Formats: sequence, C-alpha cells, structure tokens
Amino acid sequence: MSPPGAVLLLHGQPENVRTWARKGLLPVWVVPGSSWTLVVPADHPRSGPPYDDPVALLGGRPVPARLRPAICLVADGQRAVVAVHEAGRSAVQRWLVWTSGVGPSRVEGLPHAPVGLLAQVAGAAGRERLDDALRPDGRDGADVVDDLLRALELPGAGVPIGAVTAEHLPDAVRVDPDERVVERFEAFVAHESRLQAQLEDS
Repeated sequence: MSPPGAVLLLHGQPENVRTWARKGLLPVWVVPGSSWTLVVPADHPRSGPPYDDPVALLGGRPVPARLRPAICLVADGQRAVVAVHEAGRSAVQRWLVWTSGVGPSRVEGLPHAPVGLLAQVAGAAGRERLDDALRPDGRDGADVVDDLLRALELPGAGVPIGAVTAEHLPDAVRVDPDERVVERFEAFVAHESRLQAQLEDS
C-alpha cells in the first residue's frame, strides 16, 4: 500500500506561507500560484514519534487568519480526507472523510465540513460537480482527491498525488523548520513525558 499523500492549499502570500512553514516541524515545498499557495511535504518531519507523521503535521496544524481560507486534501488508500479552514479569526477547522463504496461521512469527535462549505471556501460554482466528485463508488482516495480538485477548480487537478515532485514545479521553494522551533518542541515533549512518568510512579 502506498503511503498517504497530502496537499495543502493556502490563500495567502507565498512569503507569509514560508514564514509559517519555518515555524512548524515538517520540511515542505511551497509552490506559489495566482490565488492559492500549494504546500506539500518535502521530507520526514524533524520531530520524533509520535509526532513524526507528515500528513498529520500538514493537515492538522492550525492555520493563521492571514493564510485562510485553506483546504488540505489527503489520499489514504481507499479514503480521501478533507480538512477545511474557513476565513475569519475564530474559524474552526472542519473535516470530511470519503470512503470507497460509502461516500462522504462525518468524523466522530471532529467538527463536520458540509459539502457546501467546500465550494464556498474554494470559491467554486456548481454544487452538482462537487456532489459527483463525492459519489459513493469504487474509486480510491487519490482519484477522489483529483476529482475534488477539478470540481473545486483548485491547483493540482489532473496531477495525481505523488506523480510529480513539487520541486519540479515553477517557483517551488523548499522550506525547512527553524531548528530552534524543533528544539523547543522536543524539550516540551520530553518534559511532558517526564511528568507523565512521575505521575504513573506516584
């Protein structure tokens, strides 16, 4: 089984996206576009287990207001996962999961992203195309991600996840995490682990 592939689309200036990326734990490629800036993993995360999942670090990381709205699409075998960051200062990240043979569904315990919200955030017309992209058939997650990109008229449509290396795209820039950020995070995790061990021993 191929590893999950993810693409994050941010509605912000590339220089702001690069600054945001440096404050994370994941090396990424930042590819500017006319309306959206595309971000994809470039290498393994700088953090250790259990914080070493590049898809989780890309799709689950909070996005500041200046870079929203934002949409993260993940192809994971027979599933496609969509995380939506609405515009606004107090926007809540919302989630939608598509599963082969089942179609779209809610993620238990996480705010739901209605289909109409995807179109609204992307600024796309034509709810019918979006409903068709999410139809419950036998496609895999990568095909659904591509169909969603087409329906939402977003960059990356027609290029299957993993088929093209982001570094070969025009104006792509690799951004590595600030080592000080990684060191502070690792120190925090180590401190929390020590506290947890002390609590379990007491």
